[in-house]
Amino acid sequence: MREPDMFEPMICYLKKSGYTILQVNRGVQRGPDILAEKNKRKFVIQMKGDSAAIKTDWDTGLGQLLDMMDYEDADYAIAVSESYGRLVESFPSYPKNRLRLTFFIVKDYGVVERV
Repeated sequence: MREPDMFEPMICYLKKSGYTILQVNRGVQRGPDILAEKNKRKFVIQMKGDSAAIKTDWDTGLGQLLDMMDYEDADYAIAVSESYGRLVESFPSYPKNRLRLTFFIVKDYGVVERV
């Protein structure tokens, strides 16, 4: 799934989960691709879609999230297409995932969350 096609399923998933969408950045500006909020806590999400360089884009997405970790009272996530499934599965689960990142896999039929 291409990154532009991932935004609507991800936004729908967040809204159904009770989030308010504060900002959507489809790659034109610096900052999170999606910034949402629930119970006064921000949720910063970086998106990565299908690519010829999956591992490089994965590393880039994680680096972009690290650069944005200056938001106070925020949670962070990366939302990826199914092509990244192996990389998501190889990332340590909490408590080894000390950054407490959430991962979303955006599929044609919806969004799968992995904490």
